[in-house]
Amino acid sequence: MPFNWSTVSAADTPRFFNRVYAIHHARRFEWLKSKIACLGKSDISVLELGCNDARSIEYIPVPIKRYLGLDAGWRSGWENGKAYGLESAQVRFRDDPHLEFRRSERCEDLERVPGQFDVAIVLETFEYLEPSKLETYVSILSEKLIDGGAILATMPNEKGVPLLVKALGSRLSGVPRSGYTPAQFWNALIGRLDRVPRALRGRRGFDYQMMSEIIWRYFPHGYLESVEPANAPLWLSLNVGLVARKATAQPLASGAQAEHSFPRGVICK
Repeated sequence: MPFNWSTVSAADTPRFFNRVYAIHHARRFEWLKSKIACLGKSDISVLELGCNDARSIEYIPVPIKRYLGLDAGWRSGWENGKAYGLESAQVRFRDDPHLEFRRSERCEDLERVPGQFDVAIVLETFEYLEPSKLETYVSILSEKLIDGGAILATMPNEKGVPLLVKALGSRLSGVPRSGYTPAQFWNALIGRLDRVPRALRGRRGFDYQMMSEIIWRYFPHGYLESVEPANAPLWLSLNVGLVARKATAQPLASGAQAEHSFPRGVICK
């Protein structure tokens, strides 16, 4: 049955779009769950960059032998006696010895992390890191993964039709987004991101394609795909998923090859 917009009053409109945004926000976690399930591991060690309240833990479908979450804590603290953000994760999982959470705003914090992990999770976080440090972060992440380890990341699509849809949704829902001048918005809309100055902490001017090129330098086997809507072409995707595997000395599994020669049999599409 088609949706009847006439049933949504002016007072209900912000609430309606907040629900839509919540569904949109949850899609990245459902995507993460499906990719981890494809690893075929009986248990897993995870390094998460930008963990916030560690919601991702709920979507890891196998036992966690070690989890370390790093977050800058910009949206964390206490309100009316209730923790939120990073503090929420620290309180909620404080009795689990396998889970650890640390406040971090510098790549040096990541560099000091001991040991190696099976998977690095980076959900909607690259765009908030200092642009000049992005390659350093990726380089360190590659060092923190075992041979054949995978990075699972989602990134916003900040150009073209998806940008227009997000701008309209932001206006209707009241959810703030990175500020654009009219000229910057027009250039982003037509894909000229080289003319859009990067926000120091935010999505403005972020280019998922440029970010993926940095990642391919350290993770030679990988692909990009639409997270939402699922199976859409990348130019229509609101969020783009990146799956990449660190090189291994062992022979790769045979089978069909995805972008950048990523073996689908290792992490399915």
